[in-house]
Amino acid sequence: MTKEEIHRTSHWVLRSMEWDDTRARYPNIWHDGMPRNVLATDRLAHRVRLGDLIVTYYPASTKYAERSHRFVGMSRVVGLREADHAGMAWIDLETAHKFNEPLDLGHLPGRVFLCCDPGWPERDVALFDQLAGVAVSQGWKPQPGELSSDAPVERPVERSTAKPADVSRPAPVEKPRPAEPTPLPVAPWTEGTDRLFGGADFSGDMRDPRRGTWLAVVALADDALRVVRLEATGRSGLQSLLRNPPRDLMRSEALGMGFPFGLPVPFAESLMGGPFPEEGWWALAKRLEKVTWPEYLVALQEFRDDKGEILRLADERAGTVSPLRRVNPDMGSRFYHGIRMVAADRSRFAIRPFESAQGMLLFEVNSGAAMRNWDLPAELKGKARRERLAEVLETLPEWPLKLEARFRDACRSSEDALDAVVAARCAAVAVLTGETDKTPAELSADDADRIRREGWIYGL
Repeated sequence: MTKEEIHRTSHWVLRSMEWDDTRARYPNIWHDGMPRNVLATDRLAHRVRLGDLIVTYYPASTKYAERSHRFVGMSRVVGLREADHAGMAWIDLETAHKFNEPLDLGHLPGRVFLCCDPGWPERDVALFDQLAGVAVSQGWKPQPGELSSDAPVERPVERSTAKPADVSRPAPVEKPRPAEPTPLPVAPWTEGTDRLFGGADFSGDMRDPRRGTWLAVVALADDALRVVRLEATGRSGLQSLLRNPPRDLMRSEALGMGFPFGLPVPFAESLMGGPFPEEGWWALAKRLEKVTWPEYLVALQEFRDDKGEILRLADERAGTVSPLRRVNPDMGSRFYHGIRMVAADRSRFAIRPFESAQGMLLFEVNSGAAMRNWDLPAELKGKARRERLAEVLETLPEWPLKLEARFRDACRSSEDALDAVVAARCAAVAVLTGETDKTPAELSADDADRIRREGWIYGL
């Protein structure tokens, strides 16, 4: 984890119980009335960073009735460790401030784990800010950058009439304005003027290596693009960033993903066990959520043995391989893991071409197909080819893409990093040309139904 990540503080609210509470599911370890070690799912643990602030609250408990339905204090994340339990991780905490008495606000969050960063729902942010205000009024001295930079610490929080609050509202606390946190690694960009677009290369490796999946964000200014973020995330890390996006990713208009968003209709119908559903592509995505990886592999292999690696319309037009391909690259694995990730976070995006809704767009791109449109000598291989591609990116006639030295070095060293940068440019091109605004019929009048079912490759 880099220095930039370590010093980027996020705010959370977390429910936790001691290991010996009869209702506790996990062996969380407390000391002096505050949690020190919390066993959490990988999905939860991957969302937090070192230095993040977490306010802990306690649910109803007969064993600890004195703090039931109350907030106990604020902690900092000081460690993240893999647990012996499969799919679990330890979050190590140090106490930042323990409330003088367990704090009753008259209501509790509706979720066990809640993000309270600026830009998230106002009620969540206000809840954390009020709790931070109480801590400050009791003598807590936050470190630079730990408090919200977008609003005063003290905000009203809607109260329930179920029971009165145990403490009076603290007076507003004047706080220093912290410097804007900087994501990993990032070039300067002017908020409010640059348009941002994201792209991701996506690994099909079952081990999910961190450097197998990369995320890039590019900014548009004066008809040129430049990279402002490029990092190796792994598939699980990418999903965590999509669920808890940093400011530049949250402001991105579109994200181009380097995996197939659909299947050839015959295989989709084989997987569904009948005609392609009237509900459309989302019915296929929901079906995939219920299919295990071994089950999917068996179905895929049986279909390939019978019909071969048939193509979607989008593959035919772009000159790409079938989503049924298993080697060099393993598109079957990319599709399976990618679509399950998309389905899990469906409500956060408008997914093209399957949805016409507005909002942050998410769609399929293909870096390899895009780069084939650029004139490169066939004999170039490896690092020499990547260096030449980086030069070509900067001299494209439309929307050239500038690379700072550190980003250029990453692209020279890693094909996956370069693919992520090109994916981000594809996302920008798809939006700027208006391609993402087109209906399936406008993309191809004679094949609109196939596009609605199989998807489309954007930004070529």
